[in-house]
Amino acid sequence: MSENCRSAGGSPASNVILTLENIKKSYFVEGHKIDVLRGVNLEMKEGEHLSLTGKSGSGKSTLLNIMATLERPDSGKILLKGEEPSKFSDSKLSSFRNREIGIVFQFHHLLPEFTALENVAIPLMLTQSKKTALEKAEKMLERVALTHRLNHKPAELSGGEQQRVAIARALVTEPSLLLMDEPTGNLDNETGKMIIALILSIAEERKLTTLFVTHNQDFAAEMGRVIEISEGVIRSI
Repeated sequence: MSENCRSAGGSPASNVILTLENIKKSYFVEGHKIDVLRGVNLEMKEGEHLSLTGKSGSGKSTLLNIMATLERPDSGKILLKGEEPSKFSDSKLSSFRNREIGIVFQFHHLLPEFTALENVAIPLMLTQSKKTALEKAEKMLERVALTHRLNHKPAELSGGEQQRVAIARALVTEPSLLLMDEPTGNLDNETGKMIIALILSIAEERKLTTLFVTHNQDFAAEMGRVIEISEGVIRSI
């Protein structure tokens, strides 16, 4: 298995949305250095769906956080749509992330005091009027079949409904890249299958580049290309 997991076929750079070059990341725990990522290389093309698997503690979440620009690598280069976000100022990086990257976590992280509609609209309110943001949020919630839950707060929603709100919030800004960290981990199998089908349907509609971190091999297989992180590098499966 190759440690340098790049897209086959020599695709033109214009078709590559995300590039990781020799990404390294270490942490110090109680004075001991732990090398989590030891030189990760990866390319993702526009519209590609990819699953990332690996043992617990293998660095999946660390890698996803770096791809999401929530953490900066110790060394190496990340390019998203030809830009290198790790070189941005914090304010520019925040704006770039909000515009280009959608993130869905295992826990929905919805704000409990706001309705489903308001939760979805919040990312848009940074750059658009409240009226426009709410209109777009309502359309996105309609797409995930939650029109009847617009004015319900998270505590009034089921686990599957909460995760659909989180998906709508991640997609409402029309990002180029969707990153998901175990988004079905807290759901029963049938609800998880429904969530995966929904994500894939929307991703196909929008030609959305999608990375899905999961322990569930059945769900991983649904995404198309599957890669594994092991010993700090990425390997094809």
